[in-house]
Amino acid sequence: MVIDFSRIVASLDFDIPLLGELDTFQIASVALIVFLLVLSSFFSASETAYTGLSQVRLKAMDPDGNDRKVQRAIANYENFDKLLTTILVGNNIVNTASSAVCTALLISLWPEWGTLIATLLMITVLLIAGEITPKTIAKRNEEKFACRVAFPVYWAMIVLSPISKVFMGATKGITWAICRNGQMEEVPPSDSETTAMIDEILEEGTMEAQENALIRSAMQFDDKNVCDICVPRVDISAVSNDSTADEIRAAFVNTEFSRLPVYDGSIDRIIGYVSMKDFFLNEVSGNDDAVRLVHPLKFFPMMTSLDDVFRDMQKSQMQMAVVLDDYGGTYGMVTMEDLLEELVGEIYDESDEVERPIVPETDGTFTVSGDANIFEVMESLGQEFDCGEFGSVSVGGYISYRLGRIPHVGDEVRVGRVTITVKVFRSRRVREASFRIDPPAPAEGETDTEN
Repeated sequence: MVIDFSRIVASLDFDIPLLGELDTFQIASVALIVFLLVLSSFFSASETAYTGLSQVRLKAMDPDGNDRKVQRAIANYENFDKLLTTILVGNNIVNTASSAVCTALLISLWPEWGTLIATLLMITVLLIAGEITPKTIAKRNEEKFACRVAFPVYWAMIVLSPISKVFMGATKGITWAICRNGQMEEVPPSDSETTAMIDEILEEGTMEAQENALIRSAMQFDDKNVCDICVPRVDISAVSNDSTADEIRAAFVNTEFSRLPVYDGSIDRIIGYVSMKDFFLNEVSGNDDAVRLVHPLKFFPMMTSLDDVFRDMQKSQMQMAVVLDDYGGTYGMVTMEDLLEELVGEIYDESDEVERPIVPETDGTFTVSGDANIFEVMESLGQEFDCGEFGSVSVGGYISYRLGRIPHVGDEVRVGRVTITVKVFRSRRVREASFRIDPPAPAEGETDTEN
């Protein structure tokens, strides 16, 4: 069957009436269609504004709670199920009504083609005037638009409440039938999603960079174990329980530490710690018994999370803890200051020597501490890093892993474009290493030429 559209178009002889030629029903229909289109735009824009706004930004617009529009918008958003149901119900009612009125109007003008024209016309008008345009406008600033329509939306929620309750009840019934427990299981945001939200807030200027760094540190705090931050066994400065007052005094003076662990026989049997304050006050008082100054401390397996260690030490009001290895020996030491530094960054006092983990040299290389985290170093240098089967984090440990033996000064390890050279080796440990970033290799077919 072939449809001759040219003949159909030629047969259409529309006599478009002027406004003055319309009867009362037709004029009222036009006015009602315009009004319904305005309502459709209102509901569509409100839907976009409230579903896309940030509650954090909305509350930041009125921290004192004095702006009635902002507070009304917050209250609307907090009753989101009813809000969304009301908007969708209202939007469908006005769209259906406007289509019905338009069809009746056009049938009264052109009985034969009124239904077809009304269908094509309302699809176009509703998409442009009732959906795309208002939603585009509302999307430009969801929070401000939500505040502007806060009270109209509130009154719509009241007026359409009987209808919205029916649909909300039906929705809950269907949800219960699907989920069997009456409610959908809410999935908490992942760390990556939370980080993305924090970055978005930072870009909008509602959060300072320092606050952003603090939140990130808090998020990563529970992902680390105490063995990741403790002072390793070989770096522990301790005194024996049978040390004399002169030996303890010398240890405090040489190390400048405010607390020293006390061991019984060997470093694997730490029994407590002595503080500098108590020791010297005891000396001033003329008491030579230093053993009674030993304070108890906590013990944690090396894989205990930082969050658990922090809570336990905070609850027990202890400042120092011993980290144990898998065999019950001493793996390292950790203090409350070490834990706090993981949250807020380095804390320095007058006895601390400020050390820079990465020091640029004049020849273009970088001097790095052997105890530095090699993953953080490579990230700071902007280099990709494949650790292979390396199971630790220190620069010195990675060099030993690659060499397969105890390193010596001058040994080199190459990873990607980075050449790592042992610079200082002391007490069987890499103390400093030099990082050199080599220029990228020329692309295939390219050769260096001299002018």
